[in-house]
Amino acid sequence: MDYGLIGNCKSSALVHRSGSIDWCCLPNFNSPSTFARLLDPGGGHFSIELDGGKTVSQAYLPSTNILVTRQENADSAIDIIDYMPRYMDSETAYHRPPEIHRIIKPLRGMPHVRIQFVPRLNYAQGETHTTLRPSLITASNGLESVFLYSNLALPEMMHDGAMPVKEDAYLLLTYHEKIQPPTQSAMQQHFERTKAYWEHWVENCSVPKVATEAVLRSALALKLMAFDETGAIIAAPTTSLPEIVGECRNWDYRYCWLRDAPLVLESLKSIGHFTEAREFIRFLLRLFESKQSEVQIVYGIGGERDIEEYTLPHLAGYQNSIPVRVGNNACLTHQNDVFGEMLNTLYLYYGHYGLEPLTDEVWSLTKFLVNSASKEWEKPDASIWEFRGLRAHFTFSKVLSWVALDRGVRLAELAGKSYAAERWGMIREKIREDIEANGWDPQKQAYTQAYGVSHMDASVLLMARYGFLKPTDERWRQTVERCETELIKNGWVFRYTAADDFGVPKTAFLLASFWMAKAFATIGQKDKAYRLFEKILAARNHVGLLSEDIDIETGELLGNFPQAYSHMAVINTAMLLDDQKNNQVSPRNNGIKIPTL
Repeated sequence: MDYGLIGNCKSSALVHRSGSIDWCCLPNFNSPSTFARLLDPGGGHFSIELDGGKTVSQAYLPSTNILVTRQENADSAIDIIDYMPRYMDSETAYHRPPEIHRIIKPLRGMPHVRIQFVPRLNYAQGETHTTLRPSLITASNGLESVFLYSNLALPEMMHDGAMPVKEDAYLLLTYHEKIQPPTQSAMQQHFERTKAYWEHWVENCSVPKVATEAVLRSALALKLMAFDETGAIIAAPTTSLPEIVGECRNWDYRYCWLRDAPLVLESLKSIGHFTEAREFIRFLLRLFESKQSEVQIVYGIGGERDIEEYTLPHLAGYQNSIPVRVGNNACLTHQNDVFGEMLNTLYLYYGHYGLEPLTDEVWSLTKFLVNSASKEWEKPDASIWEFRGLRAHFTFSKVLSWVALDRGVRLAELAGKSYAAERWGMIREKIREDIEANGWDPQKQAYTQAYGVSHMDASVLLMARYGFLKPTDERWRQTVERCETELIKNGWVFRYTAADDFGVPKTAFLLASFWMAKAFATIGQKDKAYRLFEKILAARNHVGLLSEDIDIETGELLGNFPQAYSHMAVINTAMLLDDQKNNQVSPRNNGIKIPTL
């Protein structure tokens, strides 16, 4: 996956290592695409190429989300600097317009460049008209439009002509037409302020000594998944990048999963960033303002409930993998683990870290979520893997239902509500008894995927993380070893190996490999843990990014990219290994010990 990610917590774009923007949605993450060559050769792109041939390299400016692509040949060289502006515009407000800023910096010789500005708005549906105006190029499709400003010759750009770059040149693509056209000095100011913002954000990270560089890059990538306007966290900024090339496991991840987001926030909290968690809790409070609300697993970034999927048959798909989907029918599935993740987030924020006093509103949300979990836990569900046609009593869903009641008890004790703590405590014990009676397979000598099923499932590798099992429990060691035996192929960990709605899985799930590495560490197999962790880090692309899945034979990164789950796990695994290595408390966290469950 030869792309770097730029963004500003409103939208994002993927920049190919050759210097072409092949995926971008404006003005927001989940808007229809402006460029989609990632999914179809005719989907639209925005490329800059050094005339006369080139070799290329690409890297981020240190401690930023500013991407630099270097192109050079025997006669000349340029840097292409890509970013989306983000910085504090006042004490409380961020400047984060739906814009891409591209700077072409001549390094040597007399470079000439060719620029192809080929937007195809609205997922390349209908015709996009490009018009040259006195100070800009306008691209429109129906009511949608984008605007390109530059200090280069716009007529030459319209006709793919070679243009000399004698000094720094800029291209500004924006969703909103400018009242005042940009200037070179203004562009430089945007760059400097954006660079300073990211450097300051990184300075406030408390990173482990294990895999420091990988942790910082993952943290920066995760920050780009946060949608400032609501506090939602997206799973990935792309849609329909296939888990298996040529097959139909293609999903739209530009939405907020109430399971994924808390895990991302926990990783950011572990390195000292708490603002994202506060904003996500506000997102939850808005979602469930009414006590009659129904809980679904995934929402739009604005809190939209109706995100049912449809397909775009006119797009060929990534490497001809169809369908290309918009929306996600996971919103229709019933997944009982969601209550545990949300309540764990509330407990960590208000209880473990004690960042703010528990409020009446949050206590009402706690009661709503715990009571919902109490009603739902005995029902079969679609599991963490969102099976579309299968419903069962999945062990992980039961464990997270136990987590929901356990964290509810702790929050009730924090609120001084003994009546709730006592009632929920009884339900918590009932759930534990149910899991111990039905989740353990005597023949496998392990906790398995679901009640009455002998298949192993990587999700059971989280049982100790949430505190249901202690790392010293013999059942935990046996479960980890059974997962190792049955789920690892060619050194990579599968979610499960049994057939699902779409057949037998063929690619490994990167997050499961992280889970296994952490599980190895908890049972004293630290050498295995480090080797597996290093294997995963070696699979990152040229700028340190990971997708959701990996081809176990070729090492090709597959699935939506970059994937929040995977980068969250880079941080959490490094923190656990570092904690086991030196057991130190970071001074940036003010003496707070980071939980390593």
